[in-house]
Amino acid sequence: MSKSGQHIEEILDDYRKQILRWNDQINLISRQDTADRLEGLIRQCRDGWDRLAASGVCGLMEASRIWYFDLGSGAGLPGFVWHIQMAAAGLPARTLLVEPREKRAWFLERVAHLVDTAPLHVSANRWGDIGKDCFSGVISEPLPSHIVISLKALRLPDSAVLEGLVPFLELAESHAIDRGPETSLLIARFCPPDQEWSEDLADGLEIPPAGRLRNAPSRLFRSEGGRVLQPTTLPGASLVLSEYRIQIS
Repeated sequence: MSKSGQHIEEILDDYRKQILRWNDQINLISRQDTADRLEGLIRQCRDGWDRLAASGVCGLMEASRIWYFDLGSGAGLPGFVWHIQMAAAGLPARTLLVEPREKRAWFLERVAHLVDTAPLHVSANRWGDIGKDCFSGVISEPLPSHIVISLKALRLPDSAVLEGLVPFLELAESHAIDRGPETSLLIARFCPPDQEWSEDLADGLEIPPAGRLRNAPSRLFRSEGGRVLQPTTLPGASLVLSEYRIQIS
């Protein structure tokens, strides 16, 4: 096993211990067959990231800087797991786990200290309800080359996801020396393993076809379309992806 692989396993081992320690008080995951369910969820998350990395989506593995947001993070699945996978792959990711429930946000703050390789932050707010002032100490830098947003249990349409992202973009723009290249945005949702791409799915999640522009305050999001990545192992989860390029209007 490589050094980075060993490091992942050490962090995940501590992470498992923390979930099992606090699950009865905070109800992070099911209380029935907790250890087995936890192993399955971690494996599902790791497989999801491995598929993203292997697919070459958005040129993600060539990113110069990544902002990563996990919405409705709960116990940190997939946010905590994906963060350490990105770090192990040498990707410079700055991560924010967004979890409005106070006890779960407290737990996420606790496990964030297990990671010392890349910035990992927690916001105890709802996505879209956080003002710029709250973020100024978290993200005070120009736009990155890539933004990744994941949703596992939370179901938000793309319009709500993009609206909640705008304050981050505006804050970053205030720190930019020049506009630089466009930023690639990837939204990844965990869905049942048999999920297939359809017009109904796209309509329900408000994923526009490739080439369509979506307006937001001070920004244009040009759609690159959507698709589904099927799981490579069962039981697993499909990933419903929507991709955008972010432009200054």
